[in-house]
Amino acid sequence: MDLLSFIIPGKLVNSILSSSSELKKRLVIGVVFLAVFIVSVSLLSSFFIEEKIEVRFELTGFEELKPQFPTFPQMLLSRTIYVGLAIMIIFIILRFALYFIKKVDVKVSALITLILSSFIILLIATTVITPILIAQPKSPYIIVDAELQEVKVYNGTFTGYTKQGVVSFSSPQITIGYLRAYRVFPDMKMVNWRTESFEEIQRLISESKTVVNMSNIKWVEEGVEKTLDELGLADGRWTSIEYNVYLNALWINVGPALATQIFSLFLPVSWGLTILFIVRCFMKLYQTSTSTVLILWIIIYFVFFFMGLL
Repeated sequence: MDLLSFIIPGKLVNSILSSSSELKKRLVIGVVFLAVFIVSVSLLSSFFIEEKIEVRFELTGFEELKPQFPTFPQMLLSRTIYVGLAIMIIFIILRFALYFIKKVDVKVSALITLILSSFIILLIATTVITPILIAQPKSPYIIVDAELQEVKVYNGTFTGYTKQGVVSFSSPQITIGYLRAYRVFPDMKMVNWRTESFEEIQRLISESKTVVNMSNIKWVEEGVEKTLDELGLADGRWTSIEYNVYLNALWINVGPALATQIFSLFLPVSWGLTILFIVRCFMKLYQTSTSTVLILWIIIYFVFFFMGLL
């Protein structure tokens, strides 16, 4: 049982058709390929976001904050769901194809084995891309617009605008249900960040200022809890700030981002090759035409793109 029998469509198909015992072995090995790929791509994704992404908040008062990235267990869970959905899509489309080409009496186990065995292509792609990604420098980004929830400000002093007028207050701890911080020009016009020039980005930062809008603000003053529904911050000072929920942010690339470009191409290219391998095996296994293979590849790849799996 050599490696070539898994990566050459003809040999894989012949092995699947050889005997029921061989089919069971191939099915088990396919499950192993699947499990190893999920763990490998989860590790690669965690490595990428932790070691190859350098990001800071370019918002006055928020410089110490760090964006929240998924942990490895979270990444592992999301990749498992992602791969499970991908397998389901491929299986359903190929079963429909068998129905239309009048191959309704085929064994489902052979089709599942074919799909699972194809994960060796993704596993090889992960193995190839890993050292390339490791060798790349970090990709630097800045955040110029952020939406956060469950924010806590320590030793804060706020002056701002409400519907009732200007208010000022101080407290050892101020909790904020929702906060948005972004940059505007002195005339309060929004900054257009659609530029690829790093010099232009630096100019926009130097000519703009940070604006903070918040809602559901709570603090304790003289032993009494006080609240504000909304506050547009005019002046704010604090010793530290933290948050629990990261809703949204605008990231701007401010340096070479080859690592990001390589990683962003990894899944579209590797899945494209894997789907091609699957439909080629499908053609040999069920004696379909080359045009059917092309149509199936286009359909599966389009569904992957539409479902956000690429």
